[in-house]
Formats: sequence, structure tokens, C-alpha cells
Amino acid sequence: MMTTIWPIPGPEAAAQDVVGSLRTQAASLTVFADALADSDSAGAAALHEEALRLRCQAAVIEGLAELHDELTLQLSALDEPTTILRWLA
Repeated sequence: MMTTIWPIPGPEAAAQDVVGSLRTQAASLTVFADALADSDSAGAAALHEEALRLRCQAAVIEGLAELHDELTLQLSALDEPTTILRWLA
């Protein structure tokens, strides 16, 4: 596996920032891989694999962020009647 050092958003970054960063990195690696394809097919394949891994990570993080948002809305909807009942008691 090839390791590349990229600047990434910090731990408190929004999911959109992390996803955007991962997709940008994947796009850059794809460009490098395409440029390298004629002279080093093994290196190009490794870069394409790393780009795919980054795109998959971005998709998972994006999906988890959407699920988190959905669950937060559902929790808020469930909490509202409870708050009203506490106020009435």
C-alpha cells in the first residue's frame, strides 16, 4: 500500500470538509496515476487503488453524516413531546 501525506482537516472539521478533502486527494492521485500509466503501470495501479480507497472513505463518511443528521432530527422530534410533558408536570 502506498502512503501519501496530504493536509487533512482537523478532528473538529465538518464532515463536508473531510469528504471534500478526500475527494480532492483522490482526484489528484487519479491525475498522477494517469500521467504515470505509460512509464510505470504498477505505480499507476497503486495510485488508482489509493484513489479508489479515498473515494470509498469519502462515501462512507458522507453516508454517516447524513445518517447522523437524520437521527438528530428524529431525536429532536421525539424529545419535543417529552419536554412539553415535563413542563406541564
